Amino acid sequence: MVDITPAVIASFRTTMAAFSDVTKWPDTIVEQALCEADAETGSSRWGAFEDECRNTKRRGLFYYGAHWLATTYLTQDASTASNVSPSARLNVAAKSVGDESVTYRVGAMQETEEDWLSLTNYGVQFLRLRRRVGMGALAL
Repeated sequence: MVDITPAVIASFRTTMAAFSDVTKWPDTIVEQALCEADAETGSSRWGAFEDECRNTKRRGLFYYGAHWLATTYLTQDASTASNVSPSARLNVAAKSVGDESVTYRVGAMQETEEDWLSLTNYGVQFLRLRRRVGMGALAL
């Protein structure tokens, strides 16, 4: 478990520069995202958190937190609670012929939870890292 301190939030903002604006991304919202991320990276396979760029737990925490923010606040502004998107975003495709248009979910590419993670570069990086963390034997 990571203690989400002001120093960790500042490190997140420095690393994930898209979330550096404290007006658009208040500390309380960033803390919430990092708490969600900590739960997703809670197993011992991720290792202990160290605020160092090569640390696997830190990388997973920051990628997941950034993805959570980017998909929860579609306007990229968390300064107002009403900016939360109430609907799930999944991979979709659309086709138009003349004045007819159809939009549909692209299915069977990935499991639903991984489909959600593939919506942002942050989520894709988290998936890649999670696969690496899950490889091999775990020595106790």
